Amino acid sequence: MLLAAAALVDVHERRLPNRLLLLSGTIAVVGAASTGDPWVVLASVLGGAIAGASMLVVRLTRGVGMGDVKAALVIGASAGSVALIAAPVAVAVTSFVAAAYGLLSHRARVPLGPSLWVGWVVALFGTSSGWWS
Repeated sequence: MLLAAAALVDVHERRLPNRLLLLSGTIAVVGAASTGDPWVVLASVLGGAIAGASMLVVRLTRGVGMGDVKAALVIGASAGSVALIAAPVAVAVTSFVAAAYGLLSHRARVPLGPSLWVGWVVALFGTSSGWWS
């Protein structure tokens, strides 16, 4: 819900609110830690690092803002705690959705928050449906 709210703010204000991202990230980390399984915590950290680092590379080319990098980190941590493969899948789906929306709407720049949210949902759905393990 918090990521969806952040995505809506991004559509209207062209920014992802730090408070929503911080709260979402805290929930992802606390959720992973509450399992009591150190492998789930490690997968959450690695998922955040994978997704965040891949978005940071795009940021260094001035393709996205730092809010998008922070959101990718949160999404990776959340998805990674479910299945580590879900973190890079979420970023890949995000890229596809953003590119498709940009092409269809004839826009060079689009808010990435909604695409990040869709990528996260697809990655978690795919993992829970057994598309990949």
